[in-house]
Amino acid sequence: MSRDRALVLAVDDEPANLALLHKLLSHQGYDVVEAHNGRSALAAVADHAPDLVCLDVLMPEMDGIEVCQRLRAQPAYVGLPILLVTALNRSQDKVRGLEAGANDFLTKPFDESELKARVRSLLRVKALQDRLADLLGRYVSDSIAAEVLRAPFGVQLGGDRRHVTTLFADIRGYTALAAEHEPEQALDLLNCYLEVTSDAVERFGGTVADLLGDGVFAFFGAPVMHADDPWRTVRAALEIQSAIRQLEIPSLPEVRLQAGVGITTGEVIAGNVGSARRMHYAVVGDAVNVAARLQATAGPGQILVDASTHAAVDGSVVSQDLGTVRLAGKGEWIPVFSILGERS
Repeated sequence: MSRDRALVLAVDDEPANLALLHKLLSHQGYDVVEAHNGRSALAAVADHAPDLVCLDVLMPEMDGIEVCQRLRAQPAYVGLPILLVTALNRSQDKVRGLEAGANDFLTKPFDESELKARVRSLLRVKALQDRLADLLGRYVSDSIAAEVLRAPFGVQLGGDRRHVTTLFADIRGYTALAAEHEPEQALDLLNCYLEVTSDAVERFGGTVADLLGDGVFAFFGAPVMHADDPWRTVRAALEIQSAIRQLEIPSLPEVRLQAGVGITTGEVIAGNVGSARRMHYAVVGDAVNVAARLQATAGPGQILVDASTHAAVDGSVVSQDLGTVRLAGKGEWIPVFSILGERS
């Protein structure tokens, strides 16, 4: 969240202590919100998304240690800096706080200079982490960036079995368009197309795995799963086709694009593919290969899906049964359906 000034949540059940924290933090140039107990602290974090929490330990009902544990149990708050402010100074008390997820300690009574130094240090780390998340999010989907930042040292090759819906989308006639226009115009075309396609996938909770020249490889169900992933994928595909039909390319005002889309649903391995030095998050399995071949078979503006995907969305879409189709590279014939639109 972009702010002109950092927002600090001050939590203490003693009004005098809370007033002092508020005064000192405000004097240092921070915006401050207050919470009077553990439960209101959790609510304030959800409502205000602070950049840092100054948290008293000794509070009735829910103490600061439990607040730490509850925040760290939620992936969204794994990187939130927490400064425990406590009268406890025994080593075992600090160990409990660190194990609960606190970043630093401030022992009561404290002076303003010590508070200033610790808050500035934690906010500096938070700013670097936010910058890293922003940069990482430009190269991978937000869901993958969040997973990497949540457990950066747990990233390794391999994966697990998931039930995933896979989508491939590709511009029809791109090779001819690229041959007829300057490279700068072809790049402008690609960027406009890839932007609307990627936005549609992420808007419905999907993961953009790769940008394949004039194609997009995406999936729904990993690393974040939803009960209606097939329906989310089909809605994303319909939005992609609608957006592409209306897309206007500044350097190519006369060009109108069309895409072919292929979608399948099935069991795959989802995880990191590559080598120990260079890897990316992907899904691997026969369903992925079939989706790629359905995309290659699809005509301009067409969305082709397999029987599993169609069964999951039937009743919510208008579709056409194309019978069985033999795909390139596949020995067997498979049932294929064309999605025409959402059912009113």
